[in-house]
Amino acid sequence: MRSTHRHTEAKRTSPLALWRYAHDYLRAAQVLARQNRIACHESQAPYHVAGDGLVFAIKAFLRTRGATMMELDRIIGCSLTEALIRSEAQGLPRIPERWQMAVAEVASCCQEHQFVHLTTTSAAFIDVEPLVEAGVWLLDRIAPDVADHYAQHLAGDASPSAEEFVGRLRADLKATADVAVA
Repeated sequence: MRSTHRHTEAKRTSPLALWRYAHDYLRAAQVLARQNRIACHESQAPYHVAGDGLVFAIKAFLRTRGATMMELDRIIGCSLTEALIRSEAQGLPRIPERWQMAVAEVASCCQEHQFVHLTTTSAAFIDVEPLVEAGVWLLDRIAPDVADHYAQHLAGDASPSAEEFVGRLRADLKATADVAVA
């Protein structure tokens, strides 16, 4: 029984699970922003959800590098800035210039323990596409690491190969955003 719980927990906190959480959060942010057409000063839920998606993507990468969930929760928490610093130090390429400003803006809200409301009086509609695109870019970059981790630590006999898994992950990303997916 204890061994089954440990295996379930390993799957729930694996890089693949975090990758999927990130992708789900990014898609949810995209849907919220597209369907609800809410001004920035009225609701920032799409920013919050997109920020969490970015943090989950980076945590997935850091898990492939050996970080434990306890370490990630203690060191990073919800801080997108800290996640970016840690991931770049571990070899994740810097987010491309075209998305850096959008990511920096939401990172200022994704603080250690909570999302802090972005102060704005703008009546402009929320635009999370740059955040979604940055997240898709991150998830694309880490897909091989995530698939390799799964193949080495959690795959069963019927599991796809790491290469096939990367293809599946990238197909999911292609459905979310048509961004530099290799």
